[in-house]
Amino acid sequence: MGDERNTDKLLNGIIVYGLTLSFVALVASSETLRFRQGGFGFEISWRTALACIVAAIIFVPCFHTLIHSRDKVRRRLAYVVVIAAGVGSFFYPMRFVPHEKMSDVLTGLGFAVVALGMVAALLLLVRKFIEGDSRSKN
Repeated sequence: MGDERNTDKLLNGIIVYGLTLSFVALVASSETLRFRQGGFGFEISWRTALACIVAAIIFVPCFHTLIHSRDKVRRRLAYVVVIAAGVGSFFYPMRFVPHEKMSDVLTGLGFAVVALGMVAALLLLVRKFIEGDSRSKN
């Protein structure tokens, strides 16, 4: 029984710090993104290090809350922070798109949302099917 607890604790730590590392990288890459004459470029500066530190300070407690907390209010707040960071980082490069090309980009994003929504719906149906099959066997 003790081995299971240690394994769960280790796995939860890997999940928390792995997700934190990925979101720190997301925030840092968004901060380094610059518009140049030929398109996009990355420019690492002291602000990149500051963004990494601030992101780690924000995301470690968020992921600890999501993994360990049973408080619904804290979990919802952590979800909002994580989702806002993900969506914000996705749309941040849109500020570099010229105004005349924005309608084409938004059309493509609309198709992507529809396609991802269909994939998500299919995955939910598969999950429902598998759970129904496993319940019928018990």
